[in-house]
Amino acid sequence: MIDFRYHLVSIIAVFLALAIGIVIGANELQPTTETALNKAASTVTQQNKNLTQQNKNLQQQVSADQDFAQAAASRLLGHVLAGQGVVLVTAPGADGKVITGVIAALQQAGATVTGQLSLNAQFFESTDSTEGKLTQLAQSLASAAGMTVPNQPASNTVSGQADAAQVIAAAIVTKNGSGLTGAQSQAVLGGFGQSGYLQISSASNGNATTLAQATMAVVVAPSTPPTGTGSSPANLALIAVAQQLKAASAGTVLVGSQAGSGPGSAIDEVSGTGKVSTVDYADQAVGQIITAQALWELLTGHSPTSYGVNPGAVPSPAPTPSVSPTTTAARQVRK
Repeated sequence: MIDFRYHLVSIIAVFLALAIGIVIGANELQPTTETALNKAASTVTQQNKNLTQQNKNLQQQVSADQDFAQAAASRLLGHVLAGQGVVLVTAPGADGKVITGVIAALQQAGATVTGQLSLNAQFFESTDSTEGKLTQLAQSLASAAGMTVPNQPASNTVSGQADAAQVIAAAIVTKNGSGLTGAQSQAVLGGFGQSGYLQISSASNGNATTLAQATMAVVVAPSTPPTGTGSSPANLALIAVAQQLKAASAGTVLVGSQAGSGPGSAIDEVSGTGKVSTVDYADQAVGQIITAQALWELLTGHSPTSYGVNPGAVPSPAPTPSVSPTTTAARQVRK
């Protein structure tokens, strides 16, 4: 009969043999394994160095391209928007670099920047209360200005913003020189401003109660896309603003920084749909030039298109700048 001591000795012998095998095997394989690991590490290190250098080269190339674009902007844009008035409409969190760069490009293109309308965060709230208040205020101000705001579909989750956008658009842009009077525009903007939905600043005197009506508009998206998945109410509201401005003006472009134009952004959502023209890297000099050129495209009868890095498109052929302002197709800014 085999007793417990025999089993114990057998088990110890098995584990001892296993341990000895591991030690011997490791010692035998160590030189080969070490050589292979060293070779792999050396390869990865070299690849990392190559990628780092490639990234540095690309950054230098982009920087040089942007420097060239800034230096050539006046020659690329000279007077293509002469006679046009352009208003900037900004969402909360809009990139300041986009705003200042686009204004500079518009001015180099010969446009008059009438000012900036900044939509407050309150405007983008999607609660039933906010939707109802915006619709009621829009209808009240529209009625006082002799306008009619059509009822939005019940399924429209941003019906209040769409109503408000239609009235605001009528107050700041015009397509054919007709529209609201200065007093009516002031009443509309004042009404929304006093309710905390927006702020305005004139290009001529900073803070103001009204803006000279422009003929075109640039809408600046936030520098960071809204959180969450699917169609964000904030995106839908901003798109509604851009579409109402498009309908009321000679042309509207929705722009943003490259970081703010990626997945989940309003620009990404509307890109390629033909609803409104977009530029997805307006934080760069090239994108700012393309913004002005995109307005020119709309002014000359082209359909809305998406431009920039993600769609991989630019206005082509580019507009031919003139050495002096042209007045043949120019529309004057309403004072």
